[in-house]
Amino acid sequence: MARVGAAVTVTIPQGTLRGRKAKTPAGRPYCAFQGVPYAQPPIGPLRFKSPEPPEKWSGIRNATIEPNVAPQIDIFLTNKYKGDEDCLYLNIYTPKLPTGAGAKLIPVMVWIHGGAFVAGSGNTDLYGPEHLLEHDVVLVTINYRLGVLGFLSTGDEVVPGNAGLKDQVMALKWVKNNIANFGGDPQNVTIFGESAGSMSCHLLQLSPAARGYFHKVICQSGVASKEIVSAHIKDRTFRLAKSLGFTGTSSEELLAFLRDQPAQTLVENMANSLTKEEKQKMQSLIPFGPTIEPDSVKDAIITQDPMEILKSGKLNKVPTILGVCSREGILFIRELMENKGIMRELNTNFQRLLPASIPVTREERITIARDIKRFYFENQPLEDTTVEMYGDLRADLLFVYPALLAARVQSSVAAAQPVYFYHFDAVTNLNVFKKMFAKEDVQGASHGDDIAYLFSGEMFKDIPKGPETAEGKAIARMTRMWTNFATKGNPTPDPDDALLTVTWTPFKKDNRCYLNITKDGLSVEKDLNKERMDFWDRLYRVKA
Repeated sequence: MARVGAAVTVTIPQGTLRGRKAKTPAGRPYCAFQGVPYAQPPIGPLRFKSPEPPEKWSGIRNATIEPNVAPQIDIFLTNKYKGDEDCLYLNIYTPKLPTGAGAKLIPVMVWIHGGAFVAGSGNTDLYGPEHLLEHDVVLVTINYRLGVLGFLSTGDEVVPGNAGLKDQVMALKWVKNNIANFGGDPQNVTIFGESAGSMSCHLLQLSPAARGYFHKVICQSGVASKEIVSAHIKDRTFRLAKSLGFTGTSSEELLAFLRDQPAQTLVENMANSLTKEEKQKMQSLIPFGPTIEPDSVKDAIITQDPMEILKSGKLNKVPTILGVCSREGILFIRELMENKGIMRELNTNFQRLLPASIPVTREERITIARDIKRFYFENQPLEDTTVEMYGDLRADLLFVYPALLAARVQSSVAAAQPVYFYHFDAVTNLNVFKKMFAKEDVQGASHGDDIAYLFSGEMFKDIPKGPETAEGKAIARMTRMWTNFATKGNPTPDPDDALLTVTWTPFKKDNRCYLNITKDGLSVEKDLNKERMDFWDRLYRVKA
């Protein structure tokens, strides 16, 4: 390590990086290196291909500015296209650079961002490092290919799919090879993510392609379920190409055609890949996301149904935290309140809400739709006064039931490592996603609301969070547990820790323990949403 004024340099096999020094709000120094390439730009002949290792550079590379985000529609602010295909970069934040051979290395936490596999980045608008850097960990955040550019598939070896997940594996490979230069321990890496990032982490846990690159996993609001692994991406790929003028029939022709299209054209026309029926489905449909790849693909992420992999026990058996927010479904309330047409349509055709993966005939679906309506809505129509019930239904389908089912299966396989489950119900001024998605005062924590208790993003910078505020105390608890877990594989290793005051009992099939996290503290409870989960067990014909 060399110091250049207020800058710092680190040399890795690719070349020398110039980073910058900074301090956390509590005055703890750290170094930031942003926009570090972990793969070659996936452009030209590399578009839609697995990532290639990064190339070397000469001179000193400026690593003090945030990298390009992947091409996407900005779903939060402008609703317009942004980004650049040259997006395979990561950011590294470290409390101390090594001072020589034999320096003590510290745990590494690699964050995989969410955004429905179509949006987002690892940059500091949402994922600033200050809260986690109050602890002895190195934080890495990554950008990966999204949407059509990251998940298009021809269903064969020409474009097998999951390029965005293969980017994540390449980033982890980079971390393993380079992170010691930044003070991080390559033998103690925790991957963690939220929403699509959480689903990514769980898919990597199930994937032989990622074995050996991480040692612990935290999945926040999302697991690898049948609902998120699409079997229809090949059809959507050809549909999208035809909508842009493609007339060929083979995968090779399609690849050549789509490589000639501007990235913006592909991203802006993704909806053309969906059938009319798919567009009507109320499953927050992701047109291009993870898919099951052919067995013959050598760097495949997964080649069979995620639940089958889980049941077989052929997963990366490492300590795992799974969890959900208390009202994940707040995410869906606003779109419904603003579109009364969808509300009317659902009242006449409630079957639209049923997941395709429920193993029943078409006739049985009518009966099941009626059962769900009775159970969640007590036979009331879907209207402004019942939208919260709708939110709970969508949450259970997409997030809560899949996560609890995964916890049951994963904690039961032979030689299972501990599985910890949490229920995040902290509500303070930091719950910005709740404010974004719900117009009136609904109870609980929305999907995404846990992010601000781990990260110091631009979005949260004006909210007071000093150590004596409810916000500050909740941040201290969350970051302590997450970094304890990254360090020791146990989120509450010290029973005398005055900040945590509980011992978080691992989840087992026969105890179903979880940690309840509120703004005031922590408690260990059992059987989260038991009645609702039993209802889905019956529908999915799952034995308790």
